Amino acid sequence: MTLKEPKLCPDGECFDEIMLRVLPERLAELEKARPAGKASAGTVVVLHQMGNHGPAYYKRTPADMKLYQPECRTNVLQDCPAQDIVNAYDNAVHYTDHFLGQTVRWLKAQARPTAMLYVSDHGESLGEKGLYLHGMPFMMAPQEQTHVPMALWLSKSFQSQRGWDRTCLQKQADQALSHDHYFHSVLSLAQVKTRWQKTELDFLAACKGPAA
Repeated sequence: MTLKEPKLCPDGECFDEIMLRVLPERLAELEKARPAGKASAGTVVVLHQMGNHGPAYYKRTPADMKLYQPECRTNVLQDCPAQDIVNAYDNAVHYTDHFLGQTVRWLKAQARPTAMLYVSDHGESLGEKGLYLHGMPFMMAPQEQTHVPMALWLSKSFQSQRGWDRTCLQKQADQALSHDHYFHSVLSLAQVKTRWQKTELDFLAACKGPAA
């Protein structure tokens, strides 16, 4: 697909928001391809961001999202002052916040029940202890590379449909979770039944009501 969005795809590389621009068209194509008379059981969409992938953090944000200045504008991070690297990274975090906000706004506008589960695949070292980027063996990796955010948003209709207790869901935010929980919790969101699901790794399991 050729994306002709000068603001979102300068120099041949697109910012994450472009996914929200093409998503309605792709979903419409899925609906057209669905066999006549067959109702949709739901759709799972995976949005894989550029996010904060380095080392060129400065390329991840449009000009109007560069809140922190000055920022490191090279992929040779060692050539930049430490604060400039942090500024470039924080600008990318700021843009991810914006992207997730736009995603939730889009989900709210849909007629069907909707949900969003966001998680980073890894963190980044920004020069702490002389380390940059990521990829250290897990047993040796600093917390900057292994402690990552996870966020869950549910529309009111989705929450009502599943019968999940809101207070219980909010309490899950205080629990220590890992990527091990991700697969099993996505199965809960999608209502997929499989023998491979482990209830102890489904952080939503404790909050399910009779309708779930």
